[in-house]
Amino acid sequence: MKKNALLILAFLFVLSPLLSQDELIVNTYNRTSTSLNGSWQYIVDPYENGYYNYRYEAFDQQDSPSVNAFFRNAKPDNPSDLIEYDFDATDFLLVPGDWNSQKSELLYYEGTVWYKKSFDYRKEDTNNRVFVHFGAANYKAEVYLNGQKLGLHVGGFTPFNFEITDIVKEKDNFLVVKVDNKRLKEGVPTLNTDWWNYGGLTRDVKLIETPPLFIQDYFIQLDPSDNRIIQGYVLLNGQDKSQEKIRLHIPGLNIDQAIKTNDTGYVTFQLLTMNIQYWSTENPYLYDVVLETKDDQVVDQIGFRTIRTSGSQILLNDKPIYLRGISIHEERPLQRGRG
Repeated sequence: MKKNALLILAFLFVLSPLLSQDELIVNTYNRTSTSLNGSWQYIVDPYENGYYNYRYEAFDQQDSPSVNAFFRNAKPDNPSDLIEYDFDATDFLLVPGDWNSQKSELLYYEGTVWYKKSFDYRKEDTNNRVFVHFGAANYKAEVYLNGQKLGLHVGGFTPFNFEITDIVKEKDNFLVVKVDNKRLKEGVPTLNTDWWNYGGLTRDVKLIETPPLFIQDYFIQLDPSDNRIIQGYVLLNGQDKSQEKIRLHIPGLNIDQAIKTNDTGYVTFQLLTMNIQYWSTENPYLYDVVLETKDDQVVDQIGFRTIRTSGSQILLNDKPIYLRGISIHEERPLQRGRG
């Protein structure tokens, strides 16, 4: 038993890099980015011939993947080369979007579809870093750039990103994504469910360019136990992130505070303030919030409020609020149905 447990742990240790993705960059809509939305070429692959060889071995786990691995985007050198796919000769799907509602022949299709987008990219500064960010892909996505695997993401409604600084080129990049929406007994949704598991790149795809050291993550809110205190954290990503000064600026509250990271680039803070306009359904007030380092700046709009439960009530800013809504999936907003 102990030996089996050790074997399982060893397997998970080996597998974990294959399942990993880069730490998520937050607030991508307020960062410098280049959209990859629009028309993507695609190949439907129900037997996953573009992913496995005839021994059912994954091409991307081999030292020298076959040219018939779809992520290679290979072209024949001569007419006798046996390359049985060609993205450049295929139709297009729009991104963001699902394939089921875009193509009548794919209305009830569950399985693998390969997406390909070609693009050129020149960095604003040669020292900058570049990430490819996906708002969502339903359900399992495996991502490749210029024939190299970036990683894997599982989950249809969560964003993910990968760093491509050392892979992206100024000309002739090709981004390939294998998306699989097959339902699984242990998945979400499971085999027997009450909504259709629409497949595809369902939210925005973009390139994000950052300085070498940048603001990766932050969270700013009211202290749940004291609505006069604004608290939160900031996390930097990059080299030399220890003891870095960050400016937190909220003009509407006259807050202009310098905070400093620890050795891991992380810092927490608590600030006492007065006269906060609390966010509510009647007055959904948002404050401009600016986080700034010597090389990076992120701007956000944040509403401050408290929310908690008391018995059977939900309290917003310590006042009862009634939430209206029902849980019926709406799939055809322009036709008959309820949502």
